[in-house]
Amino acid sequence: MRVICPHCYSKALITSSNVLCETVKDLYCQCTNTKVCGASFVYKLSHSHDLNPPRNTTQQMAIAQ
Repeated sequence: MRVICPHCYSKALITSSNVLCETVKDLYCQCTNTKVCGASFVYKLSHSHDLNPPRNTTQQMAIAQ
């Protein structure tokens, strides 16, 4: 996963993370452009929805019918 600094648009590094629940995580980031920017910031990473359900779920649904 590539993280971009929201201030100077340089590449940023994920320095740590904090799990908030099964599908949400805070990513603590540091801008690599230390001479000009050097910002620290937090991105929130979350699962939105599935495009295709896992195979086990599909098979279980088919068996249940």
